[in-house]
Amino acid sequence: MAKKKHYKSNSRGLRLNKRRKLLLVGVAAIVLVATSLILFVHNNESSSTGLCPRGRALVADGLSTDFPNPELDKFIINTLRKAGYKVDYFNGTNVNLELFSKLSNYDVIILRVHGGKAVYEHNNKRDVIVGLFTGVPWSDEYKNLMSKWLVTRATPYALPEKEYLAVLPKFFEERLEKNFCNGSVIVVGSCYTLLAPDLVVALGKRGLTRFIGWTGAASVEEVDKMLYMLIDLVFNKGYTWSQAVNEVRRALQLPNEFNSTVQEIVIKRK
Repeated sequence: MAKKKHYKSNSRGLRLNKRRKLLLVGVAAIVLVATSLILFVHNNESSSTGLCPRGRALVADGLSTDFPNPELDKFIINTLRKAGYKVDYFNGTNVNLELFSKLSNYDVIILRVHGGKAVYEHNNKRDVIVGLFTGVPWSDEYKNLMSKWLVTRATPYALPEKEYLAVLPKFFEERLEKNFCNGSVIVVGSCYTLLAPDLVVALGKRGLTRFIGWTGAASVEEVDKMLYMLIDLVFNKGYTWSQAVNEVRRALQLPNEFNSTVQEIVIKRK
């Protein structure tokens, strides 16, 4: 049997400034319910939802350079179009900072990207931060943004010879062009996106309603099956997102060998 390809990142996957300042996550509570988590964020000016046209979807495949799956991309795009969405598609190096800053232009966002985590020391405590890789190779031109905790240099676990530009949670708080529409959903085919709350909280503060990702590591095969099933179940078979997530867990027999599973976060305001 061929060895599974894993694109998780270990604690060296995201290279962080040691002078880390504590993120103000603004979480009031996380409550376990059925197949999803409800995350409450404090009501403030930045957490109000934006007004934007419905029916726009984004499919962004930053993973296409290292682990291409054009048939999956084609399936997702065609399925969303048949469901009535106007779909924008980007892959490779076009999955960049400008694209991430425009995520709130869409009400359905599908991301197939590398993901990473880093463990760092802060106030004599060990904390974890997660990030999303772009498809852009790392360059020292981004050092200024790195010093502001907007981006970082990231290395895929399975590809230690490569370095990419990755966005940190603070990027979405400060660099999104506008707030998300009410009801907007992000589905992330990437490891570790729900290992720590920072990323979801940052997006929630900008109005996002629903986030679906992985609590830990997963193989490329698992991630791609998750994306295929979710899109098929919701847009072809009429499942709710919660029902689809539950079915994915059952079909893929999650949690997997990494004790990782697919989780849905529904974000509400206090």
